Amino acid sequence: MSDTPASRPTPRRNPEWSKTLFAVVFILVVIAAIVALFWQRQIGDAWSRMFGTERVQTGTTHIEQYDYGFHPRHITWRVGDKVTISLHNASATHWHEMMIGRGFDDTPYVVGPVHTQFDQDFWDGVHVTMSHAFKVDNFVPNKAIVTFVGQKPFTTEGGNFSPTLEPGGSLDLTFTVPNKPGTWQYGCFVQQFMHYVAGMHGTITILPAKT
Repeated sequence: MSDTPASRPTPRRNPEWSKTLFAVVFILVVIAAIVALFWQRQIGDAWSRMFGTERVQTGTTHIEQYDYGFHPRHITWRVGDKVTISLHNASATHWHEMMIGRGFDDTPYVVGPVHTQFDQDFWDGVHVTMSHAFKVDNFVPNKAIVTFVGQKPFTTEGGNFSPTLEPGGSLDLTFTVPNKPGTWQYGCFVQQFMHYVAGMHGTITILPAKT
């Protein structure tokens, strides 16, 4: 009998190989889900480092708050440029704030000194326009010169310039980068500094004005 295609036995699929392939695919899907769920801040940090952390940002800078971090974590501005911070709280469950400053202002607490805010407020003396305020729990203007466009959020006194957003909240802050070159930090100090400790902070590099 000739060995023709019709006479050859049909190869059987190896059931053990199929089970192994399914197991491998399943494990990879689970790992991807875990990475997306728990390592979003680390992924955001790596993305920021790889793509334009030193690029001077003009126009609108979109900043996302989540549990517990900011994206991006690194921003570069130049003195004299007009910019807008478009801030959005992407958390479904937590209130978050955003302060910008240097150093820390410590407050005595039962377990020791706690960083409650920055020692130097970036916004002191800065003219800033707040617009598109949505689900803003409260806002502390401190020593900034603030113009409100549209709905004015509830304002309070005491502490650094800081908007606190409810879950899903957002707002825009438009201003001209003041003559305050150097490195600044931004962070969330909610729950006695715990959000900051958990990773809710980033840095801003402000370059001198072009000569």
